[in-house]
Amino acid sequence: MNIPPVVELAHEAPPMAEAIRAVMFQAYLVEAALLGVSDFVPLRRTAESIASSQSRFLGIASPRTLAAVAEVESPEPLHVHIGSLAVLPSHFRRGLGAALVRHVVETSPARVVTVSTGVRNQPALSLYASHGFREHRLWATDDGIPMVTLLRSPGSSRPVL
Repeated sequence: MNIPPVVELAHEAPPMAEAIRAVMFQAYLVEAALLGVSDFVPLRRTAESIASSQSRFLGIASPRTLAAVAEVESPEPLHVHIGSLAVLPSHFRRGLGAALVRHVVETSPARVVTVSTGVRNQPALSLYASHGFREHRLWATDDGIPMVTLLRSPGSSRPVL
């Protein structure tokens, strides 16, 4: 399958911030169902909070729509954190999430890349494992959702979960 290139998104622009929010909202509805929760904090994210974020946003667009988004944070010089990774449900299983993860890993000067997801989000866990991420820390959100932080160190290329 021919995947369009990963591009930097101008998330500060209100129309782009809204497009990013729309992708995230649809993807997080699916994740909330996987996790068995109805109140899921990522579903409350606004276009305004995205526009004012200090994170970088990367995306993949299909011919007519933004189809996948990654939010990348740099908490320290040698550490990158994937704060969000979302794919429109209509574009699931087309390699877009993998393309975003691969782009972050391959273009980051960081020595460590982390990401957090729900422990019951098997599709996300499989995606990250296929890119060399391993379990780093188990924790729970303030509202009790079991989460896992995954870590990828330099040279991690095979599944280790």
